[in-house]
Amino acid sequence: MTSLHGWKKSSCSNHKVLSLPNANHGKFDCTGIGATACAWHGCFYPHSVVDFQKGERQLNMDYSLANTLAYNMAGIQNVVCFYDISCSYKKNLRKHIGGSNHIQIPMSICIVPRIGIWHVHRHKKECYACYSPLFIKGAGWVDGEIIETLWSMLNVVSTSTCSMSSPH
Repeated sequence: MTSLHGWKKSSCSNHKVLSLPNANHGKFDCTGIGATACAWHGCFYPHSVVDFQKGERQLNMDYSLANTLAYNMAGIQNVVCFYDISCSYKKNLRKHIGGSNHIQIPMSICIVPRIGIWHVHRHKKECYACYSPLFIKGAGWVDGEIIETLWSMLNVVSTSTCSMSSPH
């Protein structure tokens, strides 16, 4: 898991997202993007797409999740949150958000962390029992991998943006 700016090795698996956050990415300001999407409807949430600098840092995903949970959530008390590294990410989420002056997640929202069915098999056996989408009471049948299908459509244009620079 991470502090706001530092990294700690995952206690679960050797996830590239956690093990390569400070890898040399050359002269690029942006080393990737992240987003939050509705697992049921397959749409990105407004203001949830974030740039990554120096790999996938959790504070960027904190920002994405906070913007998602601030959008059209009246009356919603439980949210199932799929993330490839939920087993590590959820541990300090409330502490990170609570220590921020810029983003917030209402304490009234219960976040149920889960890992998509394809990704959960790369984790420890304990993660399957705790985080598999197959064991979410009341959530219906969902694989938790909608973001991967959305990215696959965008991969076609990724080569045209990989060498773009900032406008300033």
